[in-house]
Amino acid sequence: MGNNPTQELATDDTKVDDKAPSTKPVPPSTSAVNTKTKADAEREQLFDDGSSDVHTPRKKSTQEILTKYKFKGDAAAAAAHTKQKLMERQEKLARITEQSAELESEAENFATLAQQIRINMEKKWWK
Repeated sequence: MGNNPTQELATDDTKVDDKAPSTKPVPPSTSAVNTKTKADAEREQLFDDGSSDVHTPRKKSTQEILTKYKFKGDAAAAAAHTKQKLMERQEKLARITEQSAELESEAENFATLAQQIRINMEKKWWK
C-alpha cells in the first residue's frame, strides 16, 4: 500500500482533535513594518518644528475678519468702520434708554391708576 499513490484512508487512520485549530495572525512583512516606521518618522519630522509651544487656532471676531479681508489690512478703513459701528451702537443705546424711561413712566402711571381704582372700589363696598 505504501507505493500506491491513490491510497485509501480508513476512518480509523485519521485523528480528530476536540480543539479547533488556532488561527495565528500572519505577521506583517518586514517591509510593511519598515514603511510604517518610516512614515511615522517622516510625520514626526514634519510636525515637530523644535518648539514645544504649540498654538491652537482660535475663533476670530467679525471685526478681525473684516479688517483682514474687507479692508485688506488698511488700518484707517478699519478704524473708520469701527467708528461707524460705534456710532450706530451709541444711537441704539440712546433709543433703548429713551424707551426704558417711557416704560418706567407708564408703569408709574399704571400703578397710580390701579391705586386710585382700589381706593374707589373700597369706598363703594364699605358704604
